[in-house]
Amino acid sequence: MRKILCTATAVLVTLLSTTLPAQDTQPKARRPKIGLVLNGGGALGLAHVGALEWMDEHHIPVDEVAGTSMGGLIGAAYSTGMSPKEIHQFLKGVNWDRMISDTTPYRDMPYRRKEDVSEYPAMLQFGYKKGLRFAEGYKSGNQIQLLLDKIALPYSQVSNFDDLPTPFACVATDLVSGKPHVFRSGSLAMAMRATMSLPGIFAPVRTDNAIYADGGLSDNLPVDVAKQMGADVTIAIYLQGAGLKPDEKLTTLGVLGRSVGVMIAANELHSIEQADVLVSVPLEDTTAMDYQKTDAIIRRGYEAAQKKAAVLERFAVDDATWQAYLKERDSRKRAVPVPQFIAVTGVNQKDAVRIQEQLADNLNKPIQPDLIARQLAVMNSTQRVGGLSYGLTEKDGTPGLLIGGNEEPFGRLVFRPLLLVDGWDYQNVTLSVGARMTAFDLGGYGSELRTDGLFGSELLLRSEYFRPVDTARRWFLAPRLYGDDAPLELYSDSGLIAEYRNRRLGGGMDIGHYFGRAAEARFGYESDNQKLYPDVGDPTVFPRINGREGDTHLRFRLDRFDDPITPMKGSRVEARAEWWDAKPTGVSSVEFPLAELSMLGFAPVTSKSSFYLGASGGTTLWKNPDGLPPFSLGGSFHLPAYNTNELLTNQYFLFQGGYARKLGALSPLAGGRVLAFAGADVGKAYYLQGVSHLPSDVAGGLMVNTLLGPITLGAAVGDSGHYKFFFQIGRAYF
Repeated sequence: MRKILCTATAVLVTLLSTTLPAQDTQPKARRPKIGLVLNGGGALGLAHVGALEWMDEHHIPVDEVAGTSMGGLIGAAYSTGMSPKEIHQFLKGVNWDRMISDTTPYRDMPYRRKEDVSEYPAMLQFGYKKGLRFAEGYKSGNQIQLLLDKIALPYSQVSNFDDLPTPFACVATDLVSGKPHVFRSGSLAMAMRATMSLPGIFAPVRTDNAIYADGGLSDNLPVDVAKQMGADVTIAIYLQGAGLKPDEKLTTLGVLGRSVGVMIAANELHSIEQADVLVSVPLEDTTAMDYQKTDAIIRRGYEAAQKKAAVLERFAVDDATWQAYLKERDSRKRAVPVPQFIAVTGVNQKDAVRIQEQLADNLNKPIQPDLIARQLAVMNSTQRVGGLSYGLTEKDGTPGLLIGGNEEPFGRLVFRPLLLVDGWDYQNVTLSVGARMTAFDLGGYGSELRTDGLFGSELLLRSEYFRPVDTARRWFLAPRLYGDDAPLELYSDSGLIAEYRNRRLGGGMDIGHYFGRAAEARFGYESDNQKLYPDVGDPTVFPRINGREGDTHLRFRLDRFDDPITPMKGSRVEARAEWWDAKPTGVSSVEFPLAELSMLGFAPVTSKSSFYLGASGGTTLWKNPDGLPPFSLGGSFHLPAYNTNELLTNQYFLFQGGYARKLGALSPLAGGRVLAFAGADVGKAYYLQGVSHLPSDVAGGLMVNTLLGPITLGAAVGDSGHYKFFFQIGRAYF
């Protein structure tokens, strides 16, 4: 028995000695891999940042991110290693109106494109290349692309999104196959651009075999993608927008938007059912365009996560595990190398060389994304190239800057339409429609043939050929031909006296120089045949005129406004000196000099208001030529209480001052600023009989920059019983 007990004890000791160590070496339970799913929704998607901030504060690790549309942008930013607070600050610095309107700041535009948007301010344009060509989206998305390039820059050479600090995927809709496409590799910036291409708003992203539009059409809450990536637990941030009321009024675009919304809601429902944890953010009082509410929307996301704290905190980790998680994530971050060369793809050789020259200052120094984005935005606005983007490349181990682009989608022949309605005399409203056609690189790189046409109250056909004569394109030649048949309405203080027709047929030649993007000087000669004859009313106001007129001129124009239609900051100066060697008077032709100077400046006093001051004057110096005087006051911005051309004169001065206030803005998709103004004018028009000693007035009104151009409504009261209600469409008031 004793022998049996000893044997049993030995066996038990042996068993304990072999099993206990085995228990000590068993691996600890692995924490679940968390997949974060971010919903699409425009401005509503800013709420994702708040949810991320809450999770970051409570040490809830994110192992992978799947997102759609704005959720794709936020998710990509997080996946590149940015902290939630860094994303918050980054988004606060974004000018969302500019992103959505897709415009280059007016001050940054080349001078000739400034002329286009100020003289032909409608936001619509189209081109001709093997037939009429319209944009594939209401906006090209150039500004959005440059924003995405900034996010993706350190990882623009990463082809597999699993290699990012946090693995990432986003969803777009392939319009060719009609199916969702999951981006987990390729260009990170292109993937973000594809997932955000809202149909009809932003142009889709094209590849050889696919056309990608917004992923919300097919999978707006990609829980399934996060599961495919290997997530054990999916946390989905759902953006709960406003529903449609039965009595709600809808526009055509509103019906389209709601229809797309129904499609999106249908695919979201299935994803909601699949999610392990759903954080629903209530945003019923917010729209997809409310980017001005950035902080408030982000706060909503934070509060929604807090309400789910009891569930979310189950996935929180201790401090040691959290620090290890952050260290591992940081170890996957990449630095941006200093570029030693510039490579350009997607454009013709001459444009590529031009781009390399203009970006050369970025070499051999750390990349400044905001500077490069501004430079590329300027190049986009030239309309010679489009879709410019930037990233990193490498050649034989040497880092470089890669610029991608494409030929402008409108081709080399671009049209800008124009609608003009002049209601300064509401009893005699005039209407004209027309367009500006610009043919690029006709006869040589950098050349332009610009043709203006109007039909209606005014008949106009004018062409100018712009030809640079130096490699920097500062000096140029500009021959032109024109034919114009315009109404010349003559008023007294009692109303319309007569309406003449002023016909001119001729041409000219200038040599000019550009001073950066802000100013132009021209010297040249112009001559035409003028025919002035009465059409309606008293034919004795002026004699019939038929004869040659010609002038040698020096002209200068500086434009530093921040906006061509509703300026709030900046200045404009126009000056001309001319010698007229011929001017028909009805009896003979006269010679005389002429000089005129006009200045106007806006100085901001708050973020929404500015004062403006202006001064102008013109004179024929020592001569008072007979015939039609060269200067005119009355109508529009120059003494608006007076009728158009009521004060015709050979010499004048005018002082102006006033206040402008931004009342708001239309949607960036529909227009721009809404501006209220109030001002006063006082001037003098010499050598006229029956005119008050110092004509003056006060005026006020409203300007709205719309899709079709500016609309101005106002009223003015002046001296000597002058008063007027007026409206104008298609031309800037200032």
